[in-house]
Amino acid sequence: MQYSYGRKIADLVLLPLLVFAFTLSASAITPKRGPSPAAERPDFGPTIQMGTLTLVHCPGLPAYCGRLPRPLDPAGQVKGTIEIGFEVFPRGNWPASGAGTIVAAEGGPGYATTGSAPGYLGLFQPLLEDHDLLLMDDRGTGSSQPIDCPGLQRAPFLFLPGIADCGSELGHTSDLYGSGLAADDLAVLLDALGIEKIDLYGDSYGTFFSQAFAGRHPARLRSLVLDSAWPVIGESPWYPEAAPAMRKAFLITCRRSLACRDLPTNSLERMEMLLDSLREHPFHGIAQDGDGVLHEVEANATNLSFLALSNTPGPILFRDLGAAARAYLEKGDSLPLLRMLAENRAASPSDAGDLPLTEYSQGLFIAVTCSDYPFPYNLTQPVPDRIRERNAAFVLEEAMDPGVYGPFTIDEYNAVPLDYSVLDSCLNWPIPSRLHPPGRPVPLGAKFTDAPVLVLSGELDSLTPSAQGQQAADLFPHAVHLIINNSFHVTAVEDADDCASKIVVHFVRDLNPGDTSCAGHIAEVRTIPKFALVSTQLDPALPLAGNQGTTADLQVAAAAAYAAGDAIARWWVNLTGSDTGLRGGWWEYISVGQNYAYKLHDVRW
Repeated sequence: MQYSYGRKIADLVLLPLLVFAFTLSASAITPKRGPSPAAERPDFGPTIQMGTLTLVHCPGLPAYCGRLPRPLDPAGQVKGTIEIGFEVFPRGNWPASGAGTIVAAEGGPGYATTGSAPGYLGLFQPLLEDHDLLLMDDRGTGSSQPIDCPGLQRAPFLFLPGIADCGSELGHTSDLYGSGLAADDLAVLLDALGIEKIDLYGDSYGTFFSQAFAGRHPARLRSLVLDSAWPVIGESPWYPEAAPAMRKAFLITCRRSLACRDLPTNSLERMEMLLDSLREHPFHGIAQDGDGVLHEVEANATNLSFLALSNTPGPILFRDLGAAARAYLEKGDSLPLLRMLAENRAASPSDAGDLPLTEYSQGLFIAVTCSDYPFPYNLTQPVPDRIRERNAAFVLEEAMDPGVYGPFTIDEYNAVPLDYSVLDSCLNWPIPSRLHPPGRPVPLGAKFTDAPVLVLSGELDSLTPSAQGQQAADLFPHAVHLIINNSFHVTAVEDADDCASKIVVHFVRDLNPGDTSCAGHIAEVRTIPKFALVSTQLDPALPLAGNQGTTADLQVAAAAAYAAGDAIARWWVNLTGSDTGLRGGWWEYISVGQNYAYKLHDVRW
């Protein structure tokens, strides 16, 4: 599976998850979550001494920056060094005694942890008076000499020739960027800074890195939080948990939504009916993406699989797809479906886009993927042997578990871009050294930390399903696995519900999660009942006492509410702050204090 956030989802460390209510007007105010980075403190000097390292004040940040030289290949087979970049945000009561050091690890792999500092400062703000915050960029990312594979860096999706070129460019260093070596870098950095134990928080791929650290350096942890995790060892190369999680999420969101639960068919059944139709009659069309840019897209089984399993649109998938399927199957209205496919195609690319190399490295993504993850072929074998093993494995999987990605076939799933289907992504990656065996980020027989561990899973997350979170929790003798209802990928950073974030803070402070009842009270996804061409096709809004409007007036009011809700929901796939309405007009949002203000201009939904 692809464990990067994608371009928009990566921005969640900078932008809030949104939960909102609005009136029937042209503008809606939505909550903005989390503080921006703390203002520069007046007591900051130009340098600070920590352990054996002298750190310099990071320009414009309440932090000190440093670099630590490390052997590129600790085994000594490949010569050279790599500099590991990091930032330390000193506790507010510095230089008084502190309660400890929190370390955060970003997802991807490929994203720079230091680039996500605002999200981590917001999450741990209640603890930063007496805790330091340490952010280290993994080798090959951010300020730690990021891998630059030009052919991949700007390509929308991974492709085999580009992967082969990247491997060739890295040469003998292609196996020196795995999670295990990065975890060892952190341990050496802690030694240099004079830090004995840490409270470690990882989200998405950061949970994989954090488990590698917990298996290689178990005594260095006071506590561990894994937010949206999959297990560092023991995972199947087919990732069979993803499709059941997706199916379950469709059923859950439909059952909990007034607009869906009483319909003759549920949203999963409607998606399956749509899939049958697209298998027989795929079609092309033009629709706008989340920024209003028109694209020609094909509605077919593979692109529907991509939409359903990529997890990029977040709640939009479950909010809209059932109604979009009905609109097409019953009315021949294809625009809602085409728009979803265009939005997914535009929001899902894992290339850097406009991000500089220091914020995201696609080369590091594939280097870690091919170093650490399981595959249905042996990466220590030459490419022709891998291909034969791969083909035999597909035949066997088709015979043993043809519904592993149901309702999609294995071939339909495997045709999804390599960033997400992953199965073929390392077919032509260089053979690793025997000193760095693939798929082994922790040593065989590793004993994981005895420290308290908290694993958080979003109930509706099909990228790192809760079943995978449980597998990760099972690696530790003292782990608690908590599922956050109605939530998606990464639950604590920029937490608009003030639930997972408070649980994490309590856990780090007191080594127990405290009151977790809020996890069962997150608002459900509000599905829409139908897409309509005119307001008379909608049920009228429910009138309050004293209403003097006609039925037609109430239908217009319902259309207005759906139009505003549609614009706000598009935040998940919008990168520019404005977009077009489904059938015309446009909308925009701007930051207003601690809120976002949405303005709708002649929007036609």
